[in-house]
Amino acid sequence: ADVAVVMLTHVNYKTGYMYDMAALTALSHECGALSIWDLAHSAGAVPVDLHQAGADYAIGCTYKYLNGGPGSQAFVWVNPALVDVVRQPLSGWFGHTRQFAMESTYAPSAGIARYLCGTQPITSLAMVECGLEIFAQTDMVRLRTKSLALTDLFIALVESRCAAHGLELITPREHTRRGSHVSFEHPEGYAVIQALIARDVIGDYREPRIMRFGFTPLYTSFTEVWDAVEILGEILDNATWDQAQFKVRNSVT
Repeated sequence: ADVAVVMLTHVNYKTGYMYDMAALTALSHECGALSIWDLAHSAGAVPVDLHQAGADYAIGCTYKYLNGGPGSQAFVWVNPALVDVVRQPLSGWFGHTRQFAMESTYAPSAGIARYLCGTQPITSLAMVECGLEIFAQTDMVRLRTKSLALTDLFIALVESRCAAHGLELITPREHTRRGSHVSFEHPEGYAVIQALIARDVIGDYREPRIMRFGFTPLYTSFTEVWDAVEILGEILDNATWDQAQFKVRNSVT
């Protein structure tokens, strides 16, 4: 009863666990709290219906599954019932209702435009546009179907090909609880990931011991999944990861 805001990452960035957005939003509202959903690992990867879920706010990024690349825009979504009654604390000139009046006071625009801040980075927006043009050739139902097939295949292959190496799946097997990445724990997870990167299989590492593998259904192929698991098996079989060069902690993991 003393909670004002519930902020959850819809798909957990470590485990790939996907929350039931509608159920948890309803529970938050029952307690008198507002809901904010982080869609960083959802947008472009899993179907999201903020209106149906009754969400109050959402935030996210375009550089992951929306293909904008590093440095591309973040985004904010506000429930239409709240959009004109909430004060946007970052009152940049692009959110002003009269941008070129050069007034000494700030008057926010109506609607979602009030959440804009400064001048938009056009070069980065152009990259996002390219990614979204490709998205327009398909739909989220088809992408979700392929995502689940890719991650199902990856889990099955890792558990069979790498069965002797103590990998522990921490991503849900249930489709309704899984995003579009798969995480396994391994005692030498960091070094294994570095050895994979040296073989052009780009996963990433998260503490503690988590090896994370993302599957972008728009362009990741089933052949790539087979090849990646075979390389992972070779690295584990031959203990290729057990080299000093793979154990140096870089600033980006």
